[in-house]
Amino acid sequence: MAEVVYRKILALQGSPRPKGFTQMVLEKFLEGAASKGAVSEIIPLATKEIKPCIGCYSCWYKTPGFCIHNDDMTELVERMAAADVWVLSSPVHLGGMTGLMVRLLERTVMLLSPMFEIEQGRTRHVASPHAPERAVVLISTCGYYEESAFQSLVSQVEDLSRSHHRRFVGALLRPHGLALKYMQANDIDVGDVLDAAERAGTELVRDGSFKDATLRAVSRALLPQEDFVALM
Repeated sequence: MAEVVYRKILALQGSPRPKGFTQMVLEKFLEGAASKGAVSEIIPLATKEIKPCIGCYSCWYKTPGFCIHNDDMTELVERMAAADVWVLSSPVHLGGMTGLMVRLLERTVMLLSPMFEIEQGRTRHVASPHAPERAVVLISTCGYYEESAFQSLVSQVEDLSRSHHRRFVGALLRPHGLALKYMQANDIDVGDVLDAAERAGTELVRDGSFKDATLRAVSRALLPQEDFVALM
């Protein structure tokens, strides 16, 4: 594979609590990316007015590329179109991404064409306009103990990446985030988890990919499952 280096990163923070666990992992990731020369911006979706898509398709047929809603999405979609990397940062509260993130991503239909193409046996919308290879990264935390709690979210982001002609690089997943907070508050060293998140940022910019060992370090078990349940 040819060398891929991503420089312009747009982090879309879908948590209703911008200073929560997900933000902590996101900030370390972006610090690592910055150390290799990337420029990043965090957009807290909770501070933006993003109206729901109503499926009228005016952005395709009446005013191509422009939505009927006059809200903050008009500016956001321009930033998304220009970014090398979308970092989708959303906690899992119950089964998938937050409503803030859903509302944002449904409105990105205006970045696509109504025309279809066949790619590896599946239909998808033609990109409008066609852009060079760009990427998507997922960062998520949850209160559940198991990493499998992220399964639905990861599948959704993989499919979204394909729809937008972007390469899904991988996911930084931090299960049992409440235990992480407890351990930090009680001076139990969990610095290796956040160090791994920072390392992932450097790998993205330098290599265009993540090492499996780095992702495993981000999501490593902090304590036995039975102890976690008792603690909670």
